[in-house]
Amino acid sequence: MKIITKNKYAYLNYDIHEKFESGVVLKGFETKAVKLGKVNIKDSFIQVRGGEIFILNMDIPLYNKTSFNIVPWYDSKRNRKLLMKKPQIARLYERTKKTGLVLIPLKVYENKRKLVKIEIGLAKLRKKVEKKQIIKERDIQRQASKDIKRLKI
Repeated sequence: MKIITKNKYAYLNYDIHEKFESGVVLKGFETKAVKLGKVNIKDSFIQVRGGEIFILNMDIPLYNKTSFNIVPWYDSKRNRKLLMKKPQIARLYERTKKTGLVLIPLKVYENKRKLVKIEIGLAKLRKKVEKKQIIKERDIQRQASKDIKRLKI
């Protein structure tokens, strides 16, 4: 499994309850661009509409060897359909509507069969106070590990 990109801010801004794997419908030149690492999922989110699931605002710029004359209609932030089973989509829809949880992309990766997959997180938005506490705990942990390494040398 080759990780193409991660949503680093998702783990700070959200409390992730559950993770799911999903395929994504891409054009040929988009797949090439994604495999080169030219994808941004920082501001993207996932929405369930009409029994289907879509990722919105995922930015995939045009592959550098693709001529803009061939695809003048290309929109890098278009809505892309995700591939999941219907019962799973229905369950995600219920969870997001009833409990107020949101769906966010956590990472984009290439699986063993060289297919592009997206890891989706069912998450709850954290408050500003909780984020500050997490940052503080990480700093304390980092400083403690530095002190331990320094004392062992």
